[in-house]
Amino acid sequence: MRWESLALAGLMIGSGILSACSGSTKDADTGQDTSAPALTACEDGVPARPFTTEGVGVQFGEVAGDFTVETLDGSFTLSEAWNGCDTFVVVSYFENAEGDALWSSDPSELLANAPKNSQFLFVSDEGGPARREQRVQAMKDTLNLGKRRADRVHFVLDRVSRIKGGLGDFVADYLEYQADSLVEIDDSRSSSAPLPWFIGIDRFQTWDPGGNIDDVVGGNPQVSFAGFLPQFYNHKAQLAHRLDAETVTEIELVNQEVTERVFPVTVDLPSDISAFDTMEFDVEVTCKARNPFACSEWDRIARIEWCTSETCEERREVARWITPYWRRGNRRWAIDASPFLGLVGSGSQTFRIVMGPDWERATPRDARIALRLSTQGKARASSAKRVFTGGSFDAKYNENRKPVTIDVPAGASKVELVTILSGHGQAAGTNCSEWCDHRHRFSVDGQEAVLIQPEGAVGASLECAPAAAQGVPPGQWGNWAPLRAYWCPGLPVEARITDLTSLVTPGQSASLTYEGFFAGSDVGAGGNIDLSAYVVYYE
Repeated sequence: MRWESLALAGLMIGSGILSACSGSTKDADTGQDTSAPALTACEDGVPARPFTTEGVGVQFGEVAGDFTVETLDGSFTLSEAWNGCDTFVVVSYFENAEGDALWSSDPSELLANAPKNSQFLFVSDEGGPARREQRVQAMKDTLNLGKRRADRVHFVLDRVSRIKGGLGDFVADYLEYQADSLVEIDDSRSSSAPLPWFIGIDRFQTWDPGGNIDDVVGGNPQVSFAGFLPQFYNHKAQLAHRLDAETVTEIELVNQEVTERVFPVTVDLPSDISAFDTMEFDVEVTCKARNPFACSEWDRIARIEWCTSETCEERREVARWITPYWRRGNRRWAIDASPFLGLVGSGSQTFRIVMGPDWERATPRDARIALRLSTQGKARASSAKRVFTGGSFDAKYNENRKPVTIDVPAGASKVELVTILSGHGQAAGTNCSEWCDHRHRFSVDGQEAVLIQPEGAVGASLECAPAAAQGVPPGQWGNWAPLRAYWCPGLPVEARITDLTSLVTPGQSASLTYEGFFAGSDVGAGGNIDLSAYVVYYE
């Protein structure tokens, strides 16, 4: 039985951990309970994972071994600090200009960026004990922690590459690899692996490559960015727990190492597919390379398309995500595609998987993508019609999108507009459509149904970083933290849903119009709008 799938019961206690019920054993003489501690669960309902010594290794994704270090406040041992809920991030100092810039950055937002179930270890690789103590003491003084938060941050006196146990083994092995880690990026560029500035231990007790320490390309190293890593670890643990606990019918589309970016997959869907009202895609991708520059380098559009025939000449997009920049390790998302149950049928069905453009450098990655069907007791999409797509966001963008007549079925209980939308490209003067404020209006019979506009300030420096809690992998080697037009690097592009029921009449037709425009202008401003818009009818 998997830890994530165990049923939970109990009461909240002061530590923020729920106690689950278990059998007990009592001493025959004293009557005291001598059984092992009960299984516990964290505040978010995810079962606490017991500390393990099995599968210990020094590669990303392997189990972090135990270690003990001396700190300014006494000894710290990972297994003793482990409560099955917290995550740990190691922030290291190495003697170069980048290390100086990192450790002199403002750390005041570190704990504000981080969830409560996170701990941080500051540690130096300087050779002299006095220098290391001075280094970490200065960081402690700068952070100025109160008593309430002091137990979350540890200032280590040992030299990081010579720590005995898991952390020292990991760093020493990585530094040995890093010295001879050159990989070719393209025909004219190559790069060595970066130093391990941030190292994470997630809720599965596995090593994570914390990644880039800059806010943007060519930007400034930021200690406070370490706070977003635990947000990402919580996302993965919560998602795994949720998916494991659900009763679903699952059909794997792919589960293997892939280098191709575009490929079709044919699977058999259940004959009773009309009995399901919920459809999700579980998307999990891992780059196992120790050098991030051996991973895919750009924020590409990835998607799953349902093919209207086996030849896949005609397709309908049902899920979209954006790949991260040069990010080692594992990422996982569940993408809701329930409105598109009105498209797919039972029996043999073909999907087209797009994990980037087919001309992109064919870096390997482990991919597992599964379609999940379940019944949640909600309205079921019975049919869907694609009504609009995007294209070049120029002055003729709206001229090329004529009104569409929608015929509402007589038995429709609900009608929705479902849009998958993101902007791409960087035209001179506007940075459209990736970095600009473009908006999209849909109207029914002349009455505005929805005006879709960015939910944050496009280009804002930290709009995407907090989305680590929704699955953005922090530490990408690119402009991962600023918000784009309707998307973040390394995150699904969620389908937006607008209820049209009150604007239409079952059994009658209606005219649906669409126009896109740049800020206050009524015309486009460059780049490309990637849009799939559907009208979905419910039983």
